[in-house]
Amino acid sequence: MRLIINADDLGRSREVNDAVAEMFAQGLITSATLMANAPFLEDALDKIPAASRAALGVHLNITEFRPLVAHPGWQGWVDDQGCFSLRAFREKPLTSLVKAAIAAEWRAQITRVRAYGLEVSHLDSHHDVHTDIRLFGVLKRLQYRLKLRKIRLAENPTFGRSGYFLKNRMWNWALRCCPPAALTTAGFTSFATFLEAGRQTQPPFVSLEVMVHPGHPHFAEESRWLKAPWRQNLPFPVELISYNDL
Repeated sequence: MRLIINADDLGRSREVNDAVAEMFAQGLITSATLMANAPFLEDALDKIPAASRAALGVHLNITEFRPLVAHPGWQGWVDDQGCFSLRAFREKPLTSLVKAAIAAEWRAQITRVRAYGLEVSHLDSHHDVHTDIRLFGVLKRLQYRLKLRKIRLAENPTFGRSGYFLKNRMWNWALRCCPPAALTTAGFTSFATFLEAGRQTQPPFVSLEVMVHPGHPHFAEESRWLKAPWRQNLPFPVELISYNDL
């Protein structure tokens, strides 16, 4: 199995940046995604080893921190401090004006990362908001205008067994088939789910992305697993790759 290990939330805090940089240096992760509107973006870029910068993508964000773009669509959508929130995303309507604001914001986030000389290897998102079917058109137009092909799938949490959400399967098919066609791994899940399933049998994917969250206090156990010799406990071999190898 070809395996991408992607660290989410790069730029979110100095602790996250330090942990991601360390794991890159140790070869424990193969890619990471930057939060372009996060307060420690430049700190992250200073700390990531030069050899790993080609494996950096963008973690599209509309659920935390301040937007980069001032837009009338944010009225009533950001909080009193002018920040995004997951609650607003879940509860506020996604009107055409809000979608226009999201499109402008995501474009600004990608443009900001590119302004530092990065190629942007792939896209994913904070709280998986890019997989919301209501934003599919926004994502596809962004992909076309900015010439980006590689995108994270919606999660297939039980590797094709009975619990595989039908809506995720349909979204993944549309992502790959609707122009411009996205280039993806065959599957995507969390590192914990991968380890749990992988100890029993090889998941039915030739390539898989797993997400990890180094430096986040809620994912300390996940980081311990990542630093352990987990590959020795799998009944099948894995080849670590990045999105650049797809």
